[in-house]
Amino acid sequence: MLGLMAMADLLPSVIVAPFAGSLVDRQDRIHLARRLQLLSTAPSCIMLMATMAGLVSPALLLLAAGLTGILNGFDHPTRMVVVGSIVTKEDVPGAVAINSMVFNLARMLGPAAAGLALTWGALWSIFIFNVISYLLFSLILSRLACQKPSGNGQEDNVPDNPAGDNPQSSYWSAIRHGLTGQHKLLLLFFALMALIYRPIFELLPAFADHVAVGDASARAFSWMTSAQGLGAMIGALLTSILLTRGTPLSLTIGFGLSAALACGLFLMSNVLWTALLSLTLLSGAILANGICTQVVLQTQVPDSIRGKVLSLYTMIFRGLPGLGAMAVGVFSDESSERIIFALGSLPILIMLLILLSALRKESRRTSRCHPHDNFRH
Repeated sequence: MLGLMAMADLLPSVIVAPFAGSLVDRQDRIHLARRLQLLSTAPSCIMLMATMAGLVSPALLLLAAGLTGILNGFDHPTRMVVVGSIVTKEDVPGAVAINSMVFNLARMLGPAAAGLALTWGALWSIFIFNVISYLLFSLILSRLACQKPSGNGQEDNVPDNPAGDNPQSSYWSAIRHGLTGQHKLLLLFFALMALIYRPIFELLPAFADHVAVGDASARAFSWMTSAQGLGAMIGALLTSILLTRGTPLSLTIGFGLSAALACGLFLMSNVLWTALLSLTLLSGAILANGICTQVVLQTQVPDSIRGKVLSLYTMIFRGLPGLGAMAVGVFSDESSERIIFALGSLPILIMLLILLSALRKESRRTSRCHPHDNFRH
């Protein structure tokens, strides 16, 4: 049921992402983001009424999760494009990092607040708060100027791609022509991280039973969720600093190695404190990898197809963890979750070797272009 819930929440993004990307590239982005915030109150309203009427059931939870997934599939690429377009290009890394920090601060504080609401028997207050937050953010968006996508798609460091610059071109054609080989490598590695490592966070209740003492699994799950949020905040802050000193490709390799190490430590953890430490590191490394990938897409992809490309990012970010969690849920009947995730680290390590080879080629190319600078360094 945990895998099914994760799939209902995340998988709809895969279905709606192509439509969302095309919509973002055609419509006013601020206006679209504001409408999506208003529509996002629907799942919370459904759950509020069901809670008050005592009608909550697994089927209703799946329905609410699926509706949330559909709305998030439209909202995420829209919000990312808005973030990248309301600041200057030089400030995009900081803006992306701040956006991630705020998002993960809420993810860290939310479970603690929800735990209090459950303890006090006030489950309804969670959904009221959700509705208010969406309405408040919609009001904030109404104070921003309208932003329509540019038509020419010509920006600094963006390759000439005639098929990709046309906002009316097909979804996959635009992405194929709008991304360089390095962009595709970064997205492929990001997809592997989302498919193999991100499902750990979707299945934390199952892992909480392994490290909890006595019947304190719910408390262990709360701590583990908060550790995930804390790690993501640290990862976002660290990435915003490191992006000014290293290339996204080299940072991606470093964060990938950190994620593999943290995953191994987590899978071997049998006590809560080591599980919390490794989860913090794993969450930070995964989030940092996502920021590096998003910054590259925000700054090096033509504006006219940025919505399509970031919708693919959303498709990966939200859809693949759901698929991975569902697959682990199915295979866990035959083997333990720990063995499944340990085997999943093999393609991650293989992809890291491929990225390392790409980094070496980039370094040699840079040395040929700037031999004197290389000598001075």
